[in-house]
Amino acid sequence: MMLGTKKGYFTLEAAIFLPIFIIAIAALGYFIKIFSTAENITFSAVDETAHLAAQAYGVKAAPVFPAAVERRLRIENEQADNIKVSRFRYLYEEGGRDGLILLKLNYHIKIKLPLDLYDGVDLESRIKCRGFIGKAALANPMAFSEMETNGDSRIVWIFPMWGKKYHQEECTYIKANAKQLVLTGPIRKNYQPCLLCKPDRLPLGSLVYCFASTGKAYHQGSCKTIDKYAIEIEKEDALAKGYQPCSKCGGG
Repeated sequence: MMLGTKKGYFTLEAAIFLPIFIIAIAALGYFIKIFSTAENITFSAVDETAHLAAQAYGVKAAPVFPAAVERRLRIENEQADNIKVSRFRYLYEEGGRDGLILLKLNYHIKIKLPLDLYDGVDLESRIKCRGFIGKAALANPMAFSEMETNGDSRIVWIFPMWGKKYHQEECTYIKANAKQLVLTGPIRKNYQPCLLCKPDRLPLGSLVYCFASTGKAYHQGSCKTIDKYAIEIEKEDALAKGYQPCSKCGGG
C-alpha cells in the first residue's frame, strides 16, 4: 500500500469519491427522466382540458372526457402506467366563480434505477381552469311568449382559440382549417383515420377534427396537423361573446 505518499492519498480519495460521483450522475439522469415524463403527461392533460374548456358553451363532452384523457396519456407515455383520473368536476362553482373544470390525475412512472434500487415513483397532477361559457347572465328570465317567437338561430363558425371573428361555413378561412366534430358512424365511414395520431381508437362521441375540403381523414386534437380548428355556434351567442363578423365573408 502507498498510503504514506501523495499518490496513495489520491488513490484512496478516488476509491471513495468515484462511486459517489457515479451514483450522483445516475440519480440525476433518473430524476431528469421522471420530470420529463411528468411534464409530458401534464402537458397532454392540459391540452385535452383546454379543448374541453373551449367548447363548454354548448357541447357536453364531460361524460367521455376522463376516459379520453386516460387513453391519450397511455398512448403517448410508455414510461407511465396505472394512469387514472381520480377526480373530475365539470362546470362547477367555487368561491363565487362558476364554470370551473377540475381534473386530478394519479399515475406511476416506471423508470428504475440501476440494479433495481428503486422501482419508479407515484405522482399526482391537478389542473383547474374555467370553461368558455361567457359572462354570467344577469337579465330577467325570458317570458314564455318570447320563447315562442323565432329568433336569429343562424349557425356561424368561430375559432375559439384564435381571433374574435365569426364566419360563414363557406368562408375560405373555415375551409382552410379543421372543423371540430363529434365522432359518429358516418364520419368513420366517410373519412379515414389519420396515420399520425391514430384516432380510430377513439370511441363514438369523442371530439375529432376534419379538413372537409382538402382531406379525407379525421384527427385527434393532439395531431400535429391541427394548428387551428373551428367550431359552430349560433350567431346570437357569437355576438353575445363579443365576436364580430368576418370582413371577408360577412359572417352570415
